Amino acid sequence: MINQKIRAFLLVFVALVIIFSQGYSDDIKPQNALKENTEIEMKSLVSTPANMLGKNNIEETFLGKINFNGIGLISIERTKFPEDLWSNSSEVALSEKLKNMPRLSLASTNRIFKRLLLVDASPPLNSIGIKNMGYSFLLSRIDQLINLGALDEAEELLNYIKEPSIEFMQRKIEVASLNGRLSKTCDLANKYPNFRGMLQFKIICLVRNNDWQAAALAFAVGSSLKQFNQKEEQLLLNFLDPDIGLNYNNRVAISDLSPTNFYLMHGNKELIPPEDIPNKYAYAFSRSGMSPKVRIKSAEQLASKYVVNPNTLFNLYRSSPYEAKEKTDNAKKTVIELDQSFKNDSEQKKLAALREATRVFQKKSLLAQLSSEYKNELKTLHHSDDQRLNDLAIALLSLTDGLSNEFFNSGSTIPSINCLIDIKKKIFISYEADTELCKLVKKLNIEIIKKSFPKNRDYDDQMEKGLILLESLNLLGDGFSAEREDLKLGLSMLTKIGLIDLVNEISIELIALNALKKMAF
Repeated sequence: MINQKIRAFLLVFVALVIIFSQGYSDDIKPQNALKENTEIEMKSLVSTPANMLGKNNIEETFLGKINFNGIGLISIERTKFPEDLWSNSSEVALSEKLKNMPRLSLASTNRIFKRLLLVDASPPLNSIGIKNMGYSFLLSRIDQLINLGALDEAEELLNYIKEPSIEFMQRKIEVASLNGRLSKTCDLANKYPNFRGMLQFKIICLVRNNDWQAAALAFAVGSSLKQFNQKEEQLLLNFLDPDIGLNYNNRVAISDLSPTNFYLMHGNKELIPPEDIPNKYAYAFSRSGMSPKVRIKSAEQLASKYVVNPNTLFNLYRSSPYEAKEKTDNAKKTVIELDQSFKNDSEQKKLAALREATRVFQKKSLLAQLSSEYKNELKTLHHSDDQRLNDLAIALLSLTDGLSNEFFNSGSTIPSINCLIDIKKKIFISYEADTELCKLVKKLNIEIIKKSFPKNRDYDDQMEKGLILLESLNLLGDGFSAEREDLKLGLSMLTKIGLIDLVNEISIELIALNALKKMAF
């Protein structure tokens, strides 16, 4: 048994503990781990992820040195963001703002926020004297991606850094432990000292390579040096010898687990997920091998943050048959019935199924994902004789920018529906029947058209647009529940920095959700 091997190594290598103690000390750091990795050299003909910043010591075969604090996966040109999104702000201020961002409730604000984390733009201003000068903003963005469960994107950003500092190596270990792709990170691990969590990860890597003797030695040394707390030691012991069969499910909360310890538990037995699954762990629970119920719950969380494609979620609904005893608002049942209704010519059945789907997915905050999945089917309803069906289609399609010209001539008795059509057609005349929000959005659009905000070039060039955008998302984070003044201020701030497209995107969702709530309930 593996347990016997461990006991043997504890006896045989007890004399080696003192010898190895220096080798496993947190105080010893390799040179490459201490480097302030604020620059990356890129060879010519290689696409660069960020703007070139200096031209010192440029050789003929190199494009130059690049500050990677602003690197991303989406070019700034493909977004609605200004080129100077971050460049006028301190990286410390931006990092602090990202760290304290609240949970966003609207689909539009979640889309915008994830886009901000991934955009490739000029980096913010370095803060002289700060220990992490030059990459704290990138670290904050990676941390937010991990918290959202966007592990694939976080991994791609980390892959840009060929000689990661300890701070980046810690994130690489987190991501590898959560997505299960350990090979490349294991290859890097031997170059680093045993900072917090590293020795556990090295033991995992040794076991993956079937080097049980080295894994047992590392465990013995780490245990003797008290590098593990009691929980970590038990998890590692159980990982090395599963026959021990210790049960942690009822004693350990997932939210208290580090990603490495989560891997140790989840890798050996099915871990019972809690009611509220942290998004970074939802990634693991959404994969095959888990029960359909757990996979669906995890995929719903990830889809709400635009981490997984809505089609992935709805295919899970369709492939997981429901039982008659399940709740009437069961999403699997709702999706199957909605699919069937669109294959039927009866408008009454379509209306009933669509209203039920609207109720179910509004409770799950997944209406935008519902609209995305059924966009093509909803577009066919523009010729419906039932005005209620037509109104539902307009409201849902507005959530995904899928409202086509065929709906433009539609009229409605519902002011919110007429407002959605007006904004899409860029008609900003206010009517008496318009809601307060509709009037505000039209007013902001007119102000942009008239350029009523004073345009001072020097002032505009110095505006901290990224910081203002993040603060606007903060004010709008509660969506329907946001205070009226917060809502007005957030939209006005976005208009102030010229992001009227984002004002319309967020406002359209609020208007559509309000209309759908009245039509479906």
